[in-house]
Amino acid sequence: MAEKLKSALELAMEKTQKVGGEGIPSLTGEQKDEIARIRKVYEAKIAEVEILVQDKEKKEIDLDRLRRERDRKIESIYQKAKGK
Repeated sequence: MAEKLKSALELAMEKTQKVGGEGIPSLTGEQKDEIARIRKVYEAKIAEVEILVQDKEKKEIDLDRLRRERDRKIESIYQKAKGK
């Protein structure tokens, strides 16, 4: 009935698949756990910046940096799975 909401990364991977024809690699349980761990760690780091950093410009820079780091780490796991 109701579909599970997809992350931005999952939506991007689906879009890439449609355009490029490449499939989303199958992830092992360990890889899925690692992605979940990365998301949880960065969720906490992002929350910390949102609470502690008062300067709006610095906050945006820090949040952008953290999101990029998170996405880069997750993407590396997908690349490793793809290279099997």
